[in-house]
Amino acid sequence: MSMSFSSIDSQAVSGLRQSRLERLLNWLQQTNAALNHDFCPGANPWVYWLKNPLLSLLLAAGISLLCGVFLKTEALFITAILLLVAGVGVALPWLAMRGVDVHLAFDTRRSRVGQPVLVRLRVRNRWPWPIWGLSLVCGFALRDTNDTDEGVSLARVSGWSTAEYSWSFIPQVRGCYPLAVPEIETGFPFGLYRASRNTTVDGHVVVWPKTVMLAGLPDAVESNQSDDQLADRRVGDFGDMLGTRAFRSGDSLRRVHWAQTARQQQMIVCERQAPATTSVRVTLDVDAASYPDVVPSERDPMNSLELAVQVAASVCESLHRQHCRVELSLNDQLLIAGESATSFQRLMDVLSQSTLANRQSQTSRRRDSQSFDIVVTTPHGVSRNGLKRHGQHVISVSDNWTSTATSSTGSWISLGISADAGLHLQRQWKGACNVR
Repeated sequence: MSMSFSSIDSQAVSGLRQSRLERLLNWLQQTNAALNHDFCPGANPWVYWLKNPLLSLLLAAGISLLCGVFLKTEALFITAILLLVAGVGVALPWLAMRGVDVHLAFDTRRSRVGQPVLVRLRVRNRWPWPIWGLSLVCGFALRDTNDTDEGVSLARVSGWSTAEYSWSFIPQVRGCYPLAVPEIETGFPFGLYRASRNTTVDGHVVVWPKTVMLAGLPDAVESNQSDDQLADRRVGDFGDMLGTRAFRSGDSLRRVHWAQTARQQQMIVCERQAPATTSVRVTLDVDAASYPDVVPSERDPMNSLELAVQVAASVCESLHRQHCRVELSLNDQLLIAGESATSFQRLMDVLSQSTLANRQSQTSRRRDSQSFDIVVTTPHGVSRNGLKRHGQHVISVSDNWTSTATSSTGSWISLGISADAGLHLQRQWKGACNVR
């Protein structure tokens, strides 16, 4: 009995301690929320200038000046010291930027989201004295703030010298980098004022979106062949001549090889190449009305537009690797990627830099009878454009992953934003293509 009572007492004590700890944590969270709450957001524009140390220093100098004039003259000594500190804190960074030349370059022209990119920075100091506290800002971060780890800081550049630095940064969003004009800045020695200067960018790097490999082709694709790409092992009525054979009933007289006919004393016809590739048109809907929750000025890697771009890129890349003739319809552009790698790279470059359009996209344009149409859009785009009436195969992406969204749109494939959206796309694509 004593053993059972002791175990019950220990459990009660532990439960009491846990409840007290939970109440303490809740109190700390409430206190933290209260201390960090903005009670007067309308007054922010009037008080934000106090965050600037230079303005605060000038305010203190003005107060000390008033004290020196109306109270005691000894306060003027404090005014002189504050003005001296402010003058040195502004003059030295401004003077340092006048003698700095910065060049930025990339080691590659193309990359993908999540893959490291090597950046080289060359800094030339024309002054005889060293420069401290240089930082490269803008152009690499998703947000134009100073609390990101994308960029580089230089401790010291010697006088009359040229220093080269390199670092790897991992892009988190597609696009053409740098996203903005990079700037080199310094606030040495006091950080009161940060002087900056634009850098010279030697080339850019295009970052492609994340893609997943999709196995198999839709059944209807195999019957839509293109006459632009011809096979050497398939006999047809197009392209170059592959050989000769005896005349068969129904052959056209235009295919008769008269020289061989005279030599063989029987009708001989020519055999030519046959179409080898299939044509698929991928249409990406970038109409702003189809993405009401996407803010064009924000570079958010987790929204419906980025998911739509990733889906379109995955479809284009997978079909191109399976030797399909891929056509990308984006706004008023029609990009065609055949067998050449250059045309596919140009297609992916344009797709990586696509943005929202302020007019209706061409998703409901007339279908090409020789191509298999795939449209990547959202449920809003499906309801607005009525894509199902045109017989197009719709891949619908949305912010919410729900079964009701799938059934309401009636799409060929439906996806939602999630960590495993790529796996869902692979699974649904395999089911749509009847791949075992």
